[in-house]
Amino acid sequence: MMKRAAQWLVPAAVALVAVTGCGGGSGGTAQNTASNSNTGASGSGQTITLRISWWGDQTRANLTQQVIDLYEKSHPNIKIQPEFTGYSGYQQKLTTEAAGNNLPDIMQMNYGPMISQFSSQGLLDDLKPYIDSKKIDVSKVDPQLLGTGVINGQQLGIPLAENALAVLYNPDLLQKAGLSDPKPDWTWDDFIQMAETVHQKLGIYGARTLDYTFTPEYYIRQHGQHLFSQDQKALGYDDQTLADYWQINLKLIKDGAAPTIDKIQQIQGLEQEPLAQQKAAFDLRWSNQLTALSGSGKLPLKLAPLPGPDADKGMYLKPSMFFSISKTSQHKAEAADFINFFINNLDAAKILKTERGVPVSSDIREQLKPTLGALDQETFDYIDYVSKHSSPIDPDNPPKYSQINQTLKDVDQKVLFGKETPEQGAKEFREKAEALLK
Repeated sequence: MMKRAAQWLVPAAVALVAVTGCGGGSGGTAQNTASNSNTGASGSGQTITLRISWWGDQTRANLTQQVIDLYEKSHPNIKIQPEFTGYSGYQQKLTTEAAGNNLPDIMQMNYGPMISQFSSQGLLDDLKPYIDSKKIDVSKVDPQLLGTGVINGQQLGIPLAENALAVLYNPDLLQKAGLSDPKPDWTWDDFIQMAETVHQKLGIYGARTLDYTFTPEYYIRQHGQHLFSQDQKALGYDDQTLADYWQINLKLIKDGAAPTIDKIQQIQGLEQEPLAQQKAAFDLRWSNQLTALSGSGKLPLKLAPLPGPDADKGMYLKPSMFFSISKTSQHKAEAADFINFFINNLDAAKILKTERGVPVSSDIREQLKPTLGALDQETFDYIDYVSKHSSPIDPDNPPKYSQINQTLKDVDQKVLFGKETPEQGAKEFREKAEALLK
């Protein structure tokens, strides 16, 4: 049994609402109640096939397949063709399929660059008609969370779960190094000192190298600034702030407390991450990755907020991902029915638990919580903590974010390989990013 959550975590009370029995909602067959939809074969007895695409590791694939099997049992005329890859190749795979007019019926989308790209190309269907007809029941979903899937007035994604940035850590390794669990008001100096102590005492890495995809944005936010300006036509922070962030990573690498960037590039999958192999005590990740990195509970991992000061300014709650329906799908009503099942069926929730994050339905959360093991309880408690110690998420990213993100990746590697100073990297990124924004 994993130890209880750190004492600063308060019991979860995630906006729970009285149970109204949302285990169903998908028991009937899908009908053509939304615009631009086909009646499909649900009422005719003819078997139809739905293609569903997502990214993730084998754990996510296994759990998602169990939900698919559960759905197919109650919908014998619908067969679901699963398609999944790792995250790194997922967006390119969909881009290629879009070019061939062969997108899946249902696609897992990410908040930010992914859903922005496909929405800007007109490839996603507006799901509001299905919400209005209750084909997709979002009555127990927080409106603000639901709104993260709205782009240019259209509901292009349904949030599947909710998560937050977190420091995942191994309390056993900290104890062996003579350290206590991190406190909620710890700072970057504390983080560096603890990581270096672990390295010195145990001969392993203290922390995984900080990830460019989200840590710079958090660091910028905690300093009262934003990655982009309000009109999204420029960057919204001082260059020195980004340079200071890189100094943290460089110090950890120089002192041997974090892997060099070339070692990070060799990692293939979460199971090879230093934290998963007990070769590091800390890793900054999304909270829903606790299950996978712990080997489904084999390691006693726990969650802590990111270092401060002013962590509340940097922290935010985020839709872990969406399901979207492609504009070209021939079975949109059936696709909507599956999405409804995915977020509102209790048996499905008992399978998925927190692998994608905390469920979006307050009814599901209330019914699921008493059944959780220690690992999932940790995630529920952490999300509740962040809900009280965070700031609103920034607006969705600008249309060319994918190119900007690639630019940040390129510059991040130059800085961490020592080819540019942090100040030079910050200047180069600004020049290239603002050229794209304008």
